[in-house]
Amino acid sequence: MKKGRAGDESVWWSNTRHMLKAYIKHLEMAKHGTPESDPVYQYCKEQGVVRVEIELKRRLLNDLDMVDLKNISDEKLVKVFHEQTEIFNAVDRTDEPDILDAIPSKSRVHAAAWMAGKDLRQLMPIRTFYRHQKILREYGIDIGEPRNIETFPVKVRIVEMKPLSMPDWYSLEDDFAQLKAVGE
Repeated sequence: MKKGRAGDESVWWSNTRHMLKAYIKHLEMAKHGTPESDPVYQYCKEQGVVRVEIELKRRLLNDLDMVDLKNISDEKLVKVFHEQTEIFNAVDRTDEPDILDAIPSKSRVHAAAWMAGKDLRQLMPIRTFYRHQKILREYGIDIGEPRNIETFPVKVRIVEMKPLSMPDWYSLEDDFAQLKAVGE
């Protein structure tokens, strides 16, 4: 499936059967001249509205028996829309603390490397990459998509915690004598 993007506000996926587009509605409205004072613009911005469109190509229309206009119904269109946008209901589980434990051990190291921002296509043969990609998709991880993270250099400083004992040179009697002298 081909994919692309237009700026920061829209993305699309396309194959021989359909084209799926998603875009941030208020940004798209602004591109087409809607003023920011427009109540619909404000509503879309405040609610975080994302518009999703699907263009059905002849091949899919033929499979769905929707080539003739008389065979198209709202029910069919709604069903196709829900089937084609089902992917948006998949949840990104990569932030779950125990996600790696749920992944088969042979694919776990690859999932961890991807989560750390590594490009796995550069680290393994392409057939191995596709095999692990298929397995990891079942866990909500697509190693084919670049991980959008920023890495920072890490400095580790180990601090050992232990009880503090009184130094040899310290005397409670000297402190008591000083307190007594101040109180007199």
